[in-house]
Amino acid sequence: MTDVLQWGLDFVACLQQYRNPVIDEFMHFITDLGGKHYLYLLPLLLWSLNFRFMVRTCIMVALSFFLNISCKDWLTLPRPFDIDPAITPDREWGYGLPSGHSQNSAILWTLLAGGMAKRWFWIVAIMVIWLIGFSRIYFGLHFPVDILAGWLLALTLLALYILWGNRAARWLQQQSTVFLTGTLWLVCWVAFLLYTYWLKMPFMAGLVAISLGAGTGTIITMRYLRYSGSGSLWHRLVRSAIGLGILSGYIKATDSFFSTVSYDDCYQTMFVVYIIGGLWLTLGAPVLFLMLSLTGRPTLERQVEG
Repeated sequence: MTDVLQWGLDFVACLQQYRNPVIDEFMHFITDLGGKHYLYLLPLLLWSLNFRFMVRTCIMVALSFFLNISCKDWLTLPRPFDIDPAITPDREWGYGLPSGHSQNSAILWTLLAGGMAKRWFWIVAIMVIWLIGFSRIYFGLHFPVDILAGWLLALTLLALYILWGNRAARWLQQQSTVFLTGTLWLVCWVAFLLYTYWLKMPFMAGLVAISLGAGTGTIITMRYLRYSGSGSLWHRLVRSAIGLGILSGYIKATDSFFSTVSYDDCYQTMFVVYIIGGLWLTLGAPVLFLMLSLTGRPTLERQVEG
């Protein structure tokens, strides 16, 4: 065990002495804000803020997910409870470094703060990023170095986004719909087969399927629909409520599909179910919002306040 891991283990063990139910409840909310809450947080932002900006943001978060899992599987470094099982009762799958919660939240909240361009929101974003990272150490799920590595990878991705983001967006706009859709399906299909039959990683296979559906919907919406995400506060609230309500219903309705199929068929079911879910996020919901006149008039608004 290296000196860094030993120091991190001692630090985590020290924090465990101050745990209590009240703080645990708050920290569970914070850590979920950088994890499973993405299932509803990202769609909420996608439908309530500027659509084009949020598509870019979601792409960066998805790339961050893939990079993070790849780095974890390459480095294969332990979590604190892997070294000392008695250090905490909390458990989580996967390797430790870099911290996915820290990395992905840094990407999301930094981009949101940059888009909002408000000093108060920058303060909120920095606090959220820090608290999410701290919560992972608090629960003994990561070493401090895991958090720092996640933030460093996030900074690297953000730097690449600043340097190449607009250029990449312009290049994509110049390509034909057939080329973009065909390339997307080819890349995602190969990735899905890779995660299904070779690496056997259901979570990543599911993320690929959602990305495929959402990517296809994005191409169609941005090319053929007049949907920008604009509208009054009332429009945004109603859109979010309807979109999240249908999404929640879809998730509950399809959960039973996976309990009645074999392990091999599970991936096939996942592929179909998750693609449809992704299509709802970026195509089905915008079409419904346009039909219900919940988008307001397209205007040249600010990037996020759109």
